[in-house]
Amino acid sequence: MEASFVTILFTDVVGSTALFDRRGDDAADALRREHFTRLRSAIAAHDGREIKSTGDGLMVAFASAVAAVRCAVDVQRATSGSAGGPLVRIGIDAGEPLADGEDLYGTPVIVARRLCDAAAEGEVLVSEVVRHLAGPRVEPLIHPAGALRVKGLAEPVAIATVHWREDTDQRSAPPEPEAPARPITVVIADDQGLLRAGFRVILDAEPDIEVIGEAPDGRAAVDIVTRRRPDVALLDIRMPELDGLSAAKRILSDPSLATAVVMLTTFDVNEYIYEALRIGASGFLLKDTPADRLLDAVRVAAAGDALIAPSITRRLIAEFARTARPHHSGTPPELAELTARELDVLRLLARGLSNAEIADRLILGENTIKTHVGRVFSKLGLRDRVQAVVLAYETGLVERELTPGSDDHT
Repeated sequence: MEASFVTILFTDVVGSTALFDRRGDDAADALRREHFTRLRSAIAAHDGREIKSTGDGLMVAFASAVAAVRCAVDVQRATSGSAGGPLVRIGIDAGEPLADGEDLYGTPVIVARRLCDAAAEGEVLVSEVVRHLAGPRVEPLIHPAGALRVKGLAEPVAIATVHWREDTDQRSAPPEPEAPARPITVVIADDQGLLRAGFRVILDAEPDIEVIGEAPDGRAAVDIVTRRRPDVALLDIRMPELDGLSAAKRILSDPSLATAVVMLTTFDVNEYIYEALRIGASGFLLKDTPADRLLDAVRVAAAGDALIAPSITRRLIAEFARTARPHHSGTPPELAELTARELDVLRLLARGLSNAEIADRLILGENTIKTHVGRVFSKLGLRDRVQAVVLAYETGLVERELTPGSDDHT
């Protein structure tokens, strides 16, 4: 669950064929081996997980956008920035890919691959999602570069470049820093004072995040969230006075609040997770989560996204909804307000498809799918895609056919 929202990085050597022609097979092969040694060393230094080799490069997953960007800088400085080294291009995107064994696929993988293909020699291209997640920790290195058409996606992808050369960084720095945007406000609720203090130190160290309150129990958490109206509330599942689930339910059912709730838990899977998904929690964090992962999670939740990949959600539902209504013919009464097309969209959404993938499946434009998804949420009173998946399984609209180990990855 902690690795559901990840950052994907692709690398590629530019002109490898010319390299063999120019240097000869033995010398070029030796240079190539040295390149991969440097590449894997940088990846290991930033806790990246190598997914697969792509011939002249690698596909790597990171739990943190910051780690991915810093790894890309180190890779370029160790390869393209070294005398006689191969010229490398890199593409990076972040999101919730789907898993197929050890492999990953889906929109963030496609975008990262296309950005890598579009990058020039010695260039690092990242999506706007990565720039947003990485935040001020690497902000001096990342500069917006417009939008790029990506094959397979209807909408252009907003991109930025990473200026990894030190002299380039200095020349391209803006003469005056831009005025900072309003910080993301956070309330932390946990009965362990030491944990609250630790999270506060990590969050308050970021210029774009501000902790505006703490609570030692669920009742106090509801009170301070109602009064201070934070962007994100981090709630421990088990708290005195009022447990985290009850506190989350009160917060998420208040129409005057726009606070995203992220549950804190000691265990990666337990009996409370299904109920938290049902009431609209944006996701989960383990209490021992790394600092970078905590920061990414807060930024993702504040942006209105869920922190649990649809594929993870399906497995949780298969585990915790065994007593849910069995599949039946016809439209479940709870979904009677939906049109036939909206039911099709909900079925595909529940199976983990992105808007682009649903558009491709139904032979419709991605903007049309976004409209259908919005109408589904509005008609059913849903907060996000996670709740939509839960409802699709609860009502029997989607059979529990996509269980762990299933070969159906649609």
